[in-house]
Parts: sequence; structure tokens; C-alpha cells
Amino acid sequence: MRAHVLGIDHVIVLVRDLDAAAADYGRLGFTISPRGTHSAHMGTGNHTIMLERDYFELMGVLAPTEANARWREILARREGMSGVALKTDSAAKAAAEMRRAGIAAADPVHFSRPVPLPGGGTGEAAFDTTQFPPEATPDARMFCCQHLTPQTVWVPSLLHHANSAQGLAEVLLATDDPAAAAPAYARIFDRGSAAIPGGVAVPTGNTPLSLLRPAALAARYPGVDLSDLPGAGLAGFVVRVRSRDAARAALAAGGVAFVEEGASLVVPPAAARGALIEFRPG
Repeated sequence: MRAHVLGIDHVIVLVRDLDAAAADYGRLGFTISPRGTHSAHMGTGNHTIMLERDYFELMGVLAPTEANARWREILARREGMSGVALKTDSAAKAAAEMRRAGIAAADPVHFSRPVPLPGGGTGEAAFDTTQFPPEATPDARMFCCQHLTPQTVWVPSLLHHANSAQGLAEVLLATDDPAAAAPAYARIFDRGSAAIPGGVAVPTGNTPLSLLRPAALAARYPGVDLSDLPGAGLAGFVVRVRSRDAARAALAAGGVAFVEEGASLVVPPAAARGALIEFRPG
């Protein structure tokens, strides 16, 4: 296993309209952070949905820059999941570790964003990231993210959600040949992989990454309209909730249609800006 790639830190849902996306996710029962504006060279902004040890973010392009060219290219085609940030204690050490494994990780980049503080005033959330080359993670984009100021990101008032969300339980990736794609992901985490129905699971150190054939994804969620998902790529994620009843009540209060799949409640991509979301008790 890797010493400086420590699992999944957060996932990114790329959206065209940050205000509208924040309202949509509020209707799903999530507490939404105030909008953050990243460093000027990034040209992006976000709203985070903070969970106990991880999170996900809604990210949009605020101004075109060289750094966000890829995000703009994706948004020209669709909204939805666009990246997975991996947890690291040091972006520089993670980059060196990846390079020793033959993965051409980029030099770390620093950026930050202002954060409104609960008691008034403004703090700063600062990060160092190192990007992996596209060929290292087929059908997805991954990078390592080092939090330099975790206390301004995991703000206690943002951790309580009407739907009782606690954390990420699984990240879903659609790919035509999971067995062929799995070795690349297993190489990132150095933890092996295991067959699952319709695909391959790659342990990451915390939240597993499930590589599924599109047909297997459809079979897993037979009552859910998946037509807004890409044919191959990041499809969605599973959120662990304390209470199925709380999740159900939050979705009903938001007027959000959902499908019951076993013990879980599933929101179709059309209701979540192109991302499939499963609320799983446990």
C-alpha cells in the first residue's frame, strides 16, 4: 500500500450554474457551504457538502483560465461527476511516491479560497494538489489533495444534514471492461482489487472504488433512469446515512423523486446535476 495516498478525500460534481446546483442539493437534504472562490489562476468556485471524514463538492467555472480548460470542455458536453481527489498528508511526497511507481505525477500546485467563519469574519482554506496523467486513471480523473487548513473546511456547523448523511460509502465508475481498467486503479492505491457482480472493486484505504460495466450499473439500479450518465466515466457515489427515515423525509420535503432499491434510496442523475446518488443506511 502507499504511504502518502491515503484513500478518497472528496469527489467533484461539475455544474454549469453554482447557485442552481446548490439549491438542488439543498433539496436533497444536504447542508451547503457558502460559495468559495478559488485562486484567480484556477478560475473556479465551489460549494462543499461536508461529511464526517470526507466530502463532495459542486464546482463551476467562474472565469476561463488555462487551468480550467478541461472543466470547460466537459461542461460543454454535460454536467456530472468529473474527478476524485485522493487524501494525502503531503502532495509533494505523494507525487514522489507516484513517480517511483512509474506514474508521472505533476509537481504540486498551491491554491486557496476565502471561507466565511461561523462567528464572523473570513478565514482561508488552502490546499496543495498533484495531478496524475489521464492515462493513469482511464475513464476518470484523479489527483491528490493535501489540506493545509482542515479546520476551515470541516466547519462543525456544516456537518449536520437533514438527510442524516455521514460519509461516502462507495464511488461508482462505469467502464466497458472493468477487468482491463482495474490494474491502473489498483496501481494508484497498491491494495489490489477483487471481483464483484458486474465489475471489479478497488480498495483505496477508505471508500472503495467500484468499476462496473454500464449494463451492470443498470442492473444494480433497475428502476432508476440513468440516461443522463456518460457511457463511460464517473457515474455517482453512495452516501452513508444514519437514518433511512430521515433521508426519505428530507427528499420528500424537497420534492425530489427517488427510487427504493432494497434498503437504499436512489436519486436519479437528472435530479442531482448528472450524478447518481444512493443513500445507504449504515
